[in-house]
Amino acid sequence: MPRDLVLVVVPPNSNTVITGRLLTVTRPEEHSDWSDFLCLGALSLVSSLATNPALEPVYIDGTITPLDDILECITAHADRILAVCLGMLTANYEAGVLIARHAKDTDARITTVAGNDHFSSLPTVCMNASPSLDYGFVGNEVVGPFTDLIGALRAEAPIDPPAFPGLVYRADGLVHTTPTRAEPVFSGYDYTLVDRVFPQTPLYTRQFGHRIAPRIHELLGRTVTAGMPVDIGRGCVKFAADDACSFCSIHPGQLWRNQLTPAQAWAAIEAAWNAGYDYHYLTADELPLTFAQLLTGMAADTPAWWSALSENERPLLVGYGRADGIADPRKTALLTSLGVRQIMIGMDAGAATSLAAMNKPVGGRRRNVLAEAEKLYELNSQAITVARDHGMLIRAGFVVGHIGMTRALLTENLERILALITEGGKHGVFSAIDAEVLSPQPGARDYTYLTTPDAARQAAAKLGLTVADDATLAAVSARWAHQDVVMPEDAMRDYTLALMPEITFDDLAQARATIRSHAKACGVVIGE
Repeated sequence: MPRDLVLVVVPPNSNTVITGRLLTVTRPEEHSDWSDFLCLGALSLVSSLATNPALEPVYIDGTITPLDDILECITAHADRILAVCLGMLTANYEAGVLIARHAKDTDARITTVAGNDHFSSLPTVCMNASPSLDYGFVGNEVVGPFTDLIGALRAEAPIDPPAFPGLVYRADGLVHTTPTRAEPVFSGYDYTLVDRVFPQTPLYTRQFGHRIAPRIHELLGRTVTAGMPVDIGRGCVKFAADDACSFCSIHPGQLWRNQLTPAQAWAAIEAAWNAGYDYHYLTADELPLTFAQLLTGMAADTPAWWSALSENERPLLVGYGRADGIADPRKTALLTSLGVRQIMIGMDAGAATSLAAMNKPVGGRRRNVLAEAEKLYELNSQAITVARDHGMLIRAGFVVGHIGMTRALLTENLERILALITEGGKHGVFSAIDAEVLSPQPGARDYTYLTTPDAARQAAAKLGLTVADDATLAAVSARWAHQDVVMPEDAMRDYTLALMPEITFDDLAQARATIRSHAKACGVVIGE
């Protein structure tokens, strides 16, 4: 029997399937539920593999398909499975390793392949710690090389690592990585592949109808029935100068901005619309500042199918944006002209020093980072007014904690964040808020601070802030420096201990609770 099955698996969050985790501020039920949408990254790999007639790729989403069913699927079809491929984020890495280990224990001839941001940040650490991982890919430009690797495995051809950009592999007892290579944004999605083995679309639709659809109808009077991520471009203006926000763990790849043409972008939207999806979540990391040229091109050449629909008949679009983009009425008008009616803004903090510590301002080599951070806070408020005037909703995100945070800064942040929520709730602009304690994840500057005392001291000193004593920094660094499993709340607590010595983790947890409680009192929901 040929080995032609390729399982592309989104593992469940580890704290939903592995017991014994600290869950003070990381209870699954308190966080945004990604089971409202399918995983576009996994579907891109499955869709690309489907172009090879010798393969039968299978999309499996562990956020909605029970882990036991996934393991049973591997056991039942082990003699046909060519590869089990896993998208590993920090939150689901441990569950992904569990699935890989089960595959190898069931049939050692199954090849396991890892990828996504957590693995991309720690490829050598993960490969050394997890013998059950055969290969991996780093970065986000992997669709072509991944498809080629699986094709070579199916053909039983020799694997020549340099032929696969981004490939992580073992040789001579060491872990090696082939340099990555730029590739176009993938757009050849086949939505029919989602339900090939497990009936997952009905579960997505049910979640969407329970969580998102009622809120959109309440705030916009629009009826939406099914949501779909749509990829028209990748990148963020902050990536242009390698200047990401301190907590950002995204790997931008060879191109800081990678996008479709306007015609291709409209075709991607039309494909999702024709497949029955009327709520499109544009996955670009930041829209108004980063993709202004693409959006302007789309507005200048709207397709006939779009123009033939009334405003309420068209798919409703949502996306990400910075406050300094939405505060510009011209950019917001451009977005709403294209059907974008909700924008997710990471407002993140209130105090200027805190916004600077999170590296939120745009500018690279700045003349006065604190002045720019204060201006950014003002733009958060201005964005609320502009959004109100243009009929746009804002889903606002706030982060509690940063390197060197003091008790006074925590108090100032609370006061200013609560003021923003009051303003957004009063004007009916905030559709929802997210408020979370800072989570240092591999790939982010904050994780570098956690594992590299010198970097932490330098970052804090630039803003006149302090971190813990040398012994504490060294002890925390030693715990995390070569760790593949990063349990979120454990890392949060150690980050607080080492990098916010004036306050406690309980202080941060209480601040988070205060923000969430205030939002509810203002009529703003949490998460959706």
